Amino acid sequence: MGLVFDFYRTFRHWQGLGRALTFVGDVLFSLVALLILFRFFERANALAFRFYIIWGSLLGLVLYLRLISSFSVRCFFGFYRVMKYLADLLCMWVKIPIGGLVLIMRPPYAILLWFSMLIYRIGELILVEPISRIKKSVKEWWNRLLPPKING
Repeated sequence: MGLVFDFYRTFRHWQGLGRALTFVGDVLFSLVALLILFRFFERANALAFRFYIIWGSLLGLVLYLRLISSFSVRCFFGFYRVMKYLADLLCMWVKIPIGGLVLIMRPPYAILLWFSMLIYRIGELILVEPISRIKKSVKEWWNRLLPPKING
């Protein structure tokens, strides 16, 4: 349990969780650890809780904290540093081909952009004038169909 708690404690410190999340996480971890220890005690002693079980658990906790905990915390932080280094390396390996692809695709994209704007402007020049003439003739036709307005 001590090793798992050290893993949780170092991960919590590494991520920089706030006080509220730390408190909730510690309470949940304590409840789960208590449940696991209860199951172990139940299996080992058929629910006959003896005084030596509690003393043995406390002695094991103290020995772990004095002898092994500092070493395991350093190992976990080293593990996190190695994982961060590998993640950064992987990210760099992914960014290099993407950057190369962006560099390769820049000229075709510029040509395509220029060509599409040229087609748009030509279409605007060819289509806008006839459409505005059609709109004007439809409006005149509609006005001829309506009876004249009487002022007065």
